[in-house]
Amino acid sequence: MDTLKYFLAGFVALFVGCSSNSQVAGNSAETGSPELAGVLMLNDGKPAAYAKVQCVPGNYNIIAASEAEQVLPSAFETETDENGNYEFDSIPSGNFSLEAFHQESGQMLLLQNLNAEEDEPLAVNDTLQGPGTVKLLVSGAFRENQSGEAIVIGTTIRRSVSVQNGKIVVDSLPADTFELVVYMDGMSPFGFKDVSVKPEETTVWGDSVTYTFKVPLALPEGIDSLGTVVSDFPLAIRLTEKEIAFDSAEVVNGRWEAVRISKDGNRSKKLPIAQTYFDASAKEAVFWVSVDSLNVSDSLELHFDNTMDPAYAKDVFPTNRSYSLVWHFDSGLEPVGDGAEKGYFAGLPTGVVPADGVVGKGAKLDEGDVIVAENSSAADSSRKVNLNYDGSGYFCFSVWVKLESLESEQTIFKKSKEYALRYVPEKGFIVDLWVPDSSSDSVKYAWLSGMSDIKAGEWVYVAFSRHTISQSNFYVNDRKIETEPGQIAWTGVRDVADFEVGGFTGTIDELMLGSCFRDDDWTRLTYLNQRPENYWPALSAR
Repeated sequence: MDTLKYFLAGFVALFVGCSSNSQVAGNSAETGSPELAGVLMLNDGKPAAYAKVQCVPGNYNIIAASEAEQVLPSAFETETDENGNYEFDSIPSGNFSLEAFHQESGQMLLLQNLNAEEDEPLAVNDTLQGPGTVKLLVSGAFRENQSGEAIVIGTTIRRSVSVQNGKIVVDSLPADTFELVVYMDGMSPFGFKDVSVKPEETTVWGDSVTYTFKVPLALPEGIDSLGTVVSDFPLAIRLTEKEIAFDSAEVVNGRWEAVRISKDGNRSKKLPIAQTYFDASAKEAVFWVSVDSLNVSDSLELHFDNTMDPAYAKDVFPTNRSYSLVWHFDSGLEPVGDGAEKGYFAGLPTGVVPADGVVGKGAKLDEGDVIVAENSSAADSSRKVNLNYDGSGYFCFSVWVKLESLESEQTIFKKSKEYALRYVPEKGFIVDLWVPDSSSDSVKYAWLSGMSDIKAGEWVYVAFSRHTISQSNFYVNDRKIETEPGQIAWTGVRDVADFEVGGFTGTIDELMLGSCFRDDDWTRLTYLNQRPENYWPALSAR
């Protein structure tokens, strides 16, 4: 600022002080003496050539102003020359702000609380900077996607905003400290004081909320240790009111990260994590974490920071590593979302309604209701996976089902003549799998579970995995079915039809289909992790 005072000294004798007019100060235009002048530079040291410069009255409110008043008087606007020089012959009396914007670089300047003193010309030099961003943390009173505007009184700053993930993001703000006034639809205006914006950075304004939880992976008491190495294992992690306060929006609007910590303290890389369920009234949330290598002497660490945007990994259930369809039923039934990486198979429900599940929500069906996996009848070369398993390769599924009655035969799911899961009275659950033969005939194999552990109105875990006919795993809850499959010759034509869930009265949850073989450890751990009571692992505060 001192640089131009010498330059302006020669104009003092001719300078006429600011008038009392609230819009235009002085009559220096008549004398040729500028009331305000200076040089503006870019942050690389070059002149801010041809930048737009404005003097804005300190009480200016672009929202409250009429449409005509929203345009500043021409005397309050100018442009720098090729060397970054600017000058004003008339500036607002009293306090005002100086704004500058260099369109080519996008750099900005905001200087507030400048004061025009009578008979005292001003020299203001400064450097423009890249704009910053402010993320305003808001409470649960704000609805997602609610729109509005944010302004700074005494400036022309006016930004359209909306609520996203519990934050109002105000972009392209000049570096300075100011009060943001926010006007949201259906709400009275409110202010955020002393918001400090740094150039080319994001500032989070509001209370910082962090949580850190420890999740011991030691197996429940009385459970044998693992016999094999289990890798890329998806764990459902439940949060309840014991761990967090569900009346606060911050418990979900932020970033969750997970790492595995070994017994000797070594930390893994960040693990894939995804939130599938959050219910403030039920006071429960569910996260899935893909554990790269499961060692029961290790622990998981979950960390939450509400100042960061959600960045959930998408490969908890990767389609290129064995998962073809994953339905959690947590995010609504119209349509049922596919939780696998690419979300290839959305379910189209008829008559199905949400219900309590084993992990979050489930889907309740009557005998005539059905969920169809759209476009699953035939293999599609545009997808990495499909739902066609005819017994000639790897095949696995797991599902939780609660049948209201055990008196009649019922179909849980089926894929035409390829495979099915049925319930038959006195025989239990039956897995049907059609295997093509080298002859014109094919063979139908059927694995029977028996009635042990199956009760009406109670959740039952059913899991099946096949490598070859001689190597298969069949579980009901944590009981392995040791019987050999029955075999029936079949001469029918293989139908091509979509995968369907339905043909029973009851509730279903956590349906997963894939093209791999799951061993005993994997299957039993899935049961321990997903069962609705006494589930493993449990959170503890760190």
